[in-house]
Amino acid sequence: MPPRLRATLTSLGTPPDPTALAEVVRAVGTPVDVSGLTETELRACLASQLPSRDGVVKTAWPADGIATRMTAARLITSVDALWYPSTDDLVVLREGTDGTSVLVLDHEERLTVIRMHGDGHDGAGRGQGPTGSRPA
Repeated sequence: MPPRLRATLTSLGTPPDPTALAEVVRAVGTPVDVSGLTETELRACLASQLPSRDGVVKTAWPADGIATRMTAARLITSVDALWYPSTDDLVVLREGTDGTSVLVLDHEERLTVIRMHGDGHDGAGRGQGPTGSRPA
């Protein structure tokens, strides 16, 4: 965080806004810690966020500048070969009739899900975090 962020924002005429923070948190969701999950549990967690196994998702490794398209099923069954905890950030883009979801499986072993609803993303910002993503 920049030093004296609150004071800087206030001096810019844009003081901290708790309502805006709540809206951002609601859209981005709370990251789920997946560090303690087994491979089977991680696959179940991803499957809960990718409702259509036959649907194609765009999958990217931003740090490597590489992306591809694959079925959600292929991603789920191959996640142990495609994501290495502590080194990789894996970003998955799923576009559907219900909107767009962005899943980020980061190098700190957290899963964050951003959902943008609405045709043409007019509903962006009314998203949800991961739901049902942590196995019981």
